[in-house]
Amino acid sequence: MNPLQVGLVFLLAGTLLLSGCSSEPPIDDLLEQGRAAIKAEDWTEVRRLKNVLADRENADVETQFLEANLYMNVLNYQKVMERVGTIAGDKRIREDCMLLAVHCFTAVQDMPSAMRTLEELVMEFPDNVDAHRLLIAHYYDFGALQRAMQHCERVSELAPKDPRPDRLMGLISKDFEKHELAITHYLESLRRAPNDPEFDQQNEIRVELAEVYIRMRKYQDAKQQLQELSEDTPLRLNAMANAYLAECAMALGDFGEAESRIQLAIQQDATLPNGHTVLGILSMQTGKPEEARNALERAAELDPSNDRVFFQLSNVLRQLGETALAEQALARHEEIKTLKLEYIELNVRAAQQTDDDGIRVQIAQIAEKLGDLEAAISWYSGALGINPENKTARERLIQLTK
Repeated sequence: MNPLQVGLVFLLAGTLLLSGCSSEPPIDDLLEQGRAAIKAEDWTEVRRLKNVLADRENADVETQFLEANLYMNVLNYQKVMERVGTIAGDKRIREDCMLLAVHCFTAVQDMPSAMRTLEELVMEFPDNVDAHRLLIAHYYDFGALQRAMQHCERVSELAPKDPRPDRLMGLISKDFEKHELAITHYLESLRRAPNDPEFDQQNEIRVELAEVYIRMRKYQDAKQQLQELSEDTPLRLNAMANAYLAECAMALGDFGEAESRIQLAIQQDATLPNGHTVLGILSMQTGKPEEARNALERAAELDPSNDRVFFQLSNVLRQLGETALAEQALARHEEIKTLKLEYIELNVRAAQQTDDDGIRVQIAQIAEKLGDLEAAISWYSGALGINPENKTARERLIQLTK
């Protein structure tokens, strides 16, 4: 090799070495690093990467994306939306931008826009589990329970170890008296529960599942679930469990066990409606009509929307010769049954008409008549989420939350 060739080799090597030392990471790599920092909530790193991208050519989209997340962290929704509106067309970040927009709309109480964006998101990105979870929460709050169930089913498929969607589907199915379906979902949630150390609702599920089994007269299955409650079960939940165990014992003819269980339940929580209801029924069956009357009247005070209580009370009053009072109790029983049927029918309509605030006000008004103020507040809130100008919903919500 002559001197000229040697010189060219060294010059080329030096150029390559210099080029290697001064090379910058690709813009896409910086974007992914930024996403990782956002997920880790390392906002110092996000800001550093944003500044690096700001100095690069053709990195405006990536820079604004990191800026949008930084603004979201400090709750500056206007700045977030300014950037999202500019960059959301980029396929790499469109999914994230749509979720940012949803959070902004929700924060400023623009629920129609939030719901519309979420529905568009799951149409474009059907495997986005976070979007489905948000839709579950919103549809549940709006009372669109069938729609909530649909998204629960999707989350259950996408997150096969998550016990939460089946837990909620069990509760919704129980409330609509779809007993077999409720059992299926409750058992699936319990099966998944050990996979999630943060999930702590197993005891609640077992008590709710026992209630379903009792409705189906599967008393041994109910007892099995209640016997598996953990030692740290809260007192009120323990009281509910003992009331259900008393109901099982009574149905199986063990009146002594039923008596001790129901007395323990009332001792644990004297405000438990079902405790007094079961005591009333037990007193009737053991020939103590006056005790039955007292217990059932107390149950009616604690749970004025329970038609079963008024039916049992009417029977006791008739047995005691209180015919007029018995007729009043029976009339209240029939009124509650009618209201509950209307409540269910309107629920079905609400699920189909997700943008109808008027239906939600009607449901809330029925909930008030049934004495379920918590449900009424939820339905009025759902109506306002759809139409913030709904005067009836706003006025009633103010009254109920004073």
